[in-house]
Order: sequence, then C-alpha cells, then structure tokens
Amino acid sequence: MAEASYRATILAAGKKQSKLTVGWEVLGLSRETAQRMYDEEAKQGFISEREAMYGGQKRKYDKKGNQLNDDGKLADPEEAAAAAKEEAADEGPVSNVHECSQCGFTLFVAQGREDKFFGANFECPECGASKDQFTARDDFGEE
Repeated sequence: MAEASYRATILAAGKKQSKLTVGWEVLGLSRETAQRMYDEEAKQGFISEREAMYGGQKRKYDKKGNQLNDDGKLADPEEAAAAAKEEAADEGPVSNVHECSQCGFTLFVAQGREDKFFGANFECPECGASKDQFTARDDFGEE
C-alpha cells in the first residue's frame, strides 16, 4: 500500500519534477525503492492512469460544446449552426406571462406552476375564455 501511495504522490507532483519526490520516508520506503519507482514513472513521462487510458485528450470545446480547431475557431461551423437552430426550435416560449387572446387579461404564473393555474377547467376570470385562448408572451415589458 505504501508503494501505491508513493506512486500516486509521484504522479501528483507533475511532469516538471526533476528530483526524487518527497514523502517516501514517511511511508516507510527505502531510498532505493523510492528511486526505482521514481525512475519507472519518469521513463513513462509521469503519465497518470487516466492519461494512459484516454491518451491525454487535447481537444478544445466552446461553452456550447462545439469542437474548436487549433486556431480556436469552430471545427465544423455548419454542424454548430444546425445544432443552434435545433436548440432554438426546442426551447419554445419561456415566458411566465400569459395573455387571454379574447379580452387581453394578463396572468403572471410562477415558472413550473403552469399546470396548477391552467387546470382542466380553467377559464379566463374576465371573459370566461378557455385555457387554449391564453398565449405565452415573450415580449412582455419590451417597448
């Protein structure tokens, strides 16, 4: 267990180390054992198991998950545009302002509570219109 701990310590110290990593004494290892382990890891380039398994992936992505090339530009602009268009179509209205198309009565509903306010028997309190006459207003308050 001490050797596994020391090997993890060596890898955690990073690739720029140039001398024997400290901590081997505390773990009860001999200097020879510590030096052997250090040399083994140095020979492999201080590569962690994760880096060995995944190859030290160097791909870069923007905030929306689109892959970038080495210049920092979109690797496939057409795919990114198609994904953005699809995402915009999926979103739909996100307003919590609903307006009766018959009389203009405006209802402010807490987001996520639409089902509570627009139950099966909902009618406009002003004109009695059914719930299908209410539309979400994304432009409320914009002039």
